[in-house]
Amino acid sequence: QFLLRKFGNGKKDQLNVFDKQTGRSFPTNAKNVASESRFYDFRIEDQDATLEPKLAQLEGATKPLLERILDRDSASVVTDAERELLSTFLAVQFTRTKAFREQVLDLPRMPGEHLRSRSDTRDNLGEIEQFIKLPDENELKIQTAHFMMNAPRDFGPHFLDKDWLLIATTREAPFIIGDNPLALQNSIDMGPYGNLGLAVKGIEIYLPLTPVRALAMWCPSHKQTILSGANTLRKMREIAPHLIAEKIRDPEGIERLERALLDGTPLQYSLDNVRNFNSLQVRYAER
Repeated sequence: QFLLRKFGNGKKDQLNVFDKQTGRSFPTNAKNVASESRFYDFRIEDQDATLEPKLAQLEGATKPLLERILDRDSASVVTDAERELLSTFLAVQFTRTKAFREQVLDLPRMPGEHLRSRSDTRDNLGEIEQFIKLPDENELKIQTAHFMMNAPRDFGPHFLDKDWLLIATTREAPFIIGDNPLALQNSIDMGPYGNLGLAVKGIEIYLPLTPVRALAMWCPSHKQTILSGANTLRKMREIAPHLIAEKIRDPEGIERLERALLDGTPLQYSLDNVRNFNSLQVRYAER
């Protein structure tokens, strides 16, 4: 909710919402969307349990750090320890959504459907069903709770080792936010095994913070490419400036990327960049 409120209008944090499942658009308060009652509650034997207090504690510690990034307009204003805390928040955010829960459910569902399609007898099918039974709702909640509790250890380092930068747009071409706001993309073709893992070379991770600012976390390979391009540009200015327009498509863009990575200057997005960013939010959103 503290992320959603940044996208609200007026005192009541009213959001303009599009439901991609129904195609319906409507205004509502931030507290009424992207949430489910008792979503993090479960039972272990005869005991009730919930992750809500720990999540609230993590959110309370994270909020002022994100506020400082926005106030100072730079992702470089947090200390190493604060970056580690933010990485914990991001890792938990990565695992706490309805979309992630559906992915956990897909783990037994997809091989189960494959095995069923290949079963040639009723007896074989009965044996298969014993091994591919889907978890009930409480079992699924327990499984995802384990992912969330282990997320700082399992996923946090993959956020921490990225290059962080702030990206910017205007009110006329704003960023949007979905119910699964951590979005990934990668322009490197990694073959049949996919290219969207947190640790995969070339990965880019994005989190909207406000309609005009977002946090980008890029694989370090991008920084190497950008700094090399900037050095080449400087050498060409000294040796053959007349060739720059012919050989380098967007020299100013290379310089903006370098400044964003080295000194924290927000990277101003073009309209095409914003459209791509927003398309990721739509693609990753559950609803």
